[in-house]
Amino acid sequence: MKKILFILISLFVSTAVFSNNSLSAYFSYAPFYSERNGTYIETYLAVVGNSVVFKKNKNDMYQASIEITMLFKNGDDIKEFRKYNLTSPEVEDTTENFPNFIDLQRITIPNGNYNFELIISDNNNDSLQNFTLSDIITVDYQANDICFSGIELIDKYTKTKKQNILSKSGFDIIPYVSNFYPKDMERISFYTEMYNVNKVLEDSSDFLINYYIETYHSKKALNDFNRFEKQKVSSVNILFKKIPIKELPSGNYNLVVDVRDRNNHLLKTKKIFFQRSNPGIEFNPLDLDAVDVNGTFANKMTNINQLADYISSLYFISDATEQNFEKHQLKAANIKLMQQFFFNFWSKRNNSAPEQEWIIYKKQVDLVNKSYSSQIRRGYETDRGRVYLQYGTPNSIFESKHEPNAYPYEIWHYYKIDDQTNKKFVFYNSKIVGDDFVLLHSDAKGEIVNKNWKNFLNKRSSITNGSDQRNNKDHFGGRYDDEYKTH
Repeated sequence: MKKILFILISLFVSTAVFSNNSLSAYFSYAPFYSERNGTYIETYLAVVGNSVVFKKNKNDMYQASIEITMLFKNGDDIKEFRKYNLTSPEVEDTTENFPNFIDLQRITIPNGNYNFELIISDNNNDSLQNFTLSDIITVDYQANDICFSGIELIDKYTKTKKQNILSKSGFDIIPYVSNFYPKDMERISFYTEMYNVNKVLEDSSDFLINYYIETYHSKKALNDFNRFEKQKVSSVNILFKKIPIKELPSGNYNLVVDVRDRNNHLLKTKKIFFQRSNPGIEFNPLDLDAVDVNGTFANKMTNINQLADYISSLYFISDATEQNFEKHQLKAANIKLMQQFFFNFWSKRNNSAPEQEWIIYKKQVDLVNKSYSSQIRRGYETDRGRVYLQYGTPNSIFESKHEPNAYPYEIWHYYKIDDQTNKKFVFYNSKIVGDDFVLLHSDAKGEIVNKNWKNFLNKRSSITNGSDQRNNKDHFGGRYDDEYKTH
């Protein structure tokens, strides 16, 4: 058994999905570079204690043991392989809550794009379903250009007393292996490295680092969560910081780090996605009082019902505060406040040509309304319309309406969504009649994850298949498994 370091953590108890039928874990990674060892990847794995089996060990204590397999493939070739056992902390009493535990690995690997596979199984329970994950991992260090490591999110840190696997820059850093920040977490802490700044800015003794939070969809930087730091150029520059998020509303965001020269010209950017849940922090419509719409395109919109429809179509490209207005304030708003909101919305996205930005988006809204509207819902209110507006045109769509034993379904494939690659959406129509397809499953960030989506599609002929059934049964004419893998 490989001896590795484990640490008790509680950071993901509130967000994990506990299940008696499957092992639950969180995984993330960050690429790094060192002059001594070259490019390598740090992998962070957090296992939910209550999702694995604890058995007595030789010390007469209860302990969990899981087997971890990591594969890095380039095509059909395995470029790197890890297989080892990870043990949990020991506990005396099985009536207690079982502790969550974490693992960190450093894996040397050259530049390239890798098909990554992670498989975790419970050594104490053969009947427990394995945890599996597939992703595309890119390692791209350029020796003569400014490069970033990954951004490592942090749960806790202490000064290093003895060098160990968690040590970086004089601190022992415990990673935060999640991208979800609940209300009780009041800061986002992170660590990242910047390489070769001294090669690009040879004549400079210092440069600027801008780190901030931006909205995920509109890419709008939030002034209250924006920071600068000046550093001297080096072969390796380190940013180890935290940003208070107590007043950050619920929503989807990016944590962004910019490298800028002394004249504030942008040289390189790195970002990482996270979600915030913060009930009670709301958008204040009075903030719009200073917005002047006289003589603007918004001022010409005098039909309150039409303007309300336009504003409603913005919901899924809005940040959390804008969504709050659209959801709770819209019905009570007067025409002037609605015009101010609408103009302010597009000005924030394109200050020089807000009307043109709206025209481009309206064409997309018209398209989804034409393609996906039903008798009771506008196209932008449907799941397919929402996904189209939020992520753009999919690279491919597979449609199936007449498989013998499956509900009508569609599989949408996006090659790239912001920092995500190879993401898919499965829609289905359980009513069979009509054309209103609902989202059943997706592997994109922030979307519905349904491990049993194949069983739901197959329920048309297999009414006895319960929602907790894990293995889909083959059926005559079924193509969705192959189409999901190939599209």
